[in-house]
Amino acid sequence: MNPSEKSWARLLAAARRAPPPAADEAAPFGFATRVAALAFSAPASSPSIFGRLALRAAAVAALLALAAVAANYTAIRGAFDDTSPGQATDDPVSEVVDLGS
Repeated sequence: MNPSEKSWARLLAAARRAPPPAADEAAPFGFATRVAALAFSAPASSPSIFGRLALRAAAVAALLALAAVAANYTAIRGAFDDTSPGQATDDPVSEVVDLGS
């Protein structure tokens, strides 16, 4: 049973214990708002162990990704640098021709 179901069951039990209203009596102003506020006033539960571990795993993965980019920064920068001679191009025909010569 989740917290909102427990709150709903508590409110239903309180409504069953209430005395029957008089025929000409109306609900007081703001009654529906107070009932809704009580229904959702359940204490906040702590996150599950899976949620905590998932957040830690995501943080570790992000740190590893940043470390990998930092370690290979020169290779990444060199891949986009077109000034070096003899560098492979995206054209497969010119790569094969370069292999033959």
